[in-house]
Amino acid sequence: MVNRRVAGRGLHRVRTETTRALLLDTAERLFAEHGFAAVSVRQVLDAARQANKSAVAYHFGTKTDLILAISRAHAEPMERRRQQLLRDAEGSARLRDHVGCLVRPFTEHLAELGNPSWCARFAALVTAEPGLRDVVVWENTGSPAMRATITAIRALTPQVPLSVALVRDQMVRSALVHTCAERELALSRHEDVDTAASWAQTGDALVDAVVGLISAPVHV
Repeated sequence: MVNRRVAGRGLHRVRTETTRALLLDTAERLFAEHGFAAVSVRQVLDAARQANKSAVAYHFGTKTDLILAISRAHAEPMERRRQQLLRDAEGSARLRDHVGCLVRPFTEHLAELGNPSWCARFAALVTAEPGLRDVVVWENTGSPAMRATITAIRALTPQVPLSVALVRDQMVRSALVHTCAERELALSRHEDVDTAASWAQTGDALVDAVVGLISAPVHV
């Protein structure tokens, strides 16, 4: 009897995790394709074929909670990748190595997701949503690996005043998110493209661009 109860709890946990993942994937796709305002919780449930109409409330809470859960689900693997890249770049005096810690966790995560994916387009929506942007940006830039990356970049660009660096940070964030969103959309329309190679190329181009932007001369 005890074994049956344990097995039953295990099965329930698997079902719960499966349903949660299905809701996250379905909501992300719908939001990325149609926008936050155009997609209701009911539409997410219908698209995920969930008969239980309180499933989103049970697993996440509100629609906003669901959106934040999607963002955090992507942030976790990117943070782990950034930590690995930071270890590889430790002690390097090359700005490019540290900018790679900023850019490549996103492009490499998108490569791992395959094609089609909706992560970049979803991220672009979040950065444009006033009620969500500050929360998500704070969570991402406040992570230990991101703070270490920014500290290393600041140390290698002492000629750039902090006030200018902060503006450039915003420019970098916009370039990274929206370039990847455009690339993701283009890839979704071409199934025969080598997705991994495309994201590697995008990552290289973004690193080049960000290095130039961050280290550009400051004219007083």
